Amino acid sequence: MIAGNVATPDAVTALEDAGADATKVGVGPGMSCITKLKTGFGTGGWQLAAIQQCAAVAKKPIVADGGIRYNGDIAKSIAFGASMVMIGSMFAGHEEGPGEVLEMDGAKYKTYFGSASQFQKGEYRNVEGKKLFVPLRGSIYDTLREMQEDLQSAISYAGGRELHDLTKVDSVIVRNTITNGDNR
Repeated sequence: MIAGNVATPDAVTALEDAGADATKVGVGPGMSCITKLKTGFGTGGWQLAAIQQCAAVAKKPIVADGGIRYNGDIAKSIAFGASMVMIGSMFAGHEEGPGEVLEMDGAKYKTYFGSASQFQKGEYRNVEGKKLFVPLRGSIYDTLREMQEDLQSAISYAGGRELHDLTKVDSVIVRNTITNGDNR
């Protein structure tokens, strides 16, 4: 069972003690998420620190959830202690993904929405997500190939041969591109 979402080491420990097999770390950094705006809480802007702090106490896998905008964000999340990442917006818009195709001003888009959006919930209650229109991007094949190539490059820059080698980097200088859902 994967549990979460959390943002603190104590929460990871509590979920693992309750039987979680993995814990999702990240509150509000997803592109379609407005949690920080609505509640004042969230890991956007410090998602990498939350991953690092939570991974330091975790005995089971950490899933970085939210805010992955670029392939380098995957590498950074792994380097900071995530075992895996969840990706939404980077996959949105591909023909293999869900979402209605719409045409606006001569361009094609797909709908993309957060799990806490009114659109997903079917009612306006505790809404912390929004519905977006993302450009139609064709097949996901090219995106996945580029993602794989970029991660291979990141691993080589880390002096490694496997994904786990990203965790062995002694120091990382990053500009945190993992932001809030509101991009602020």
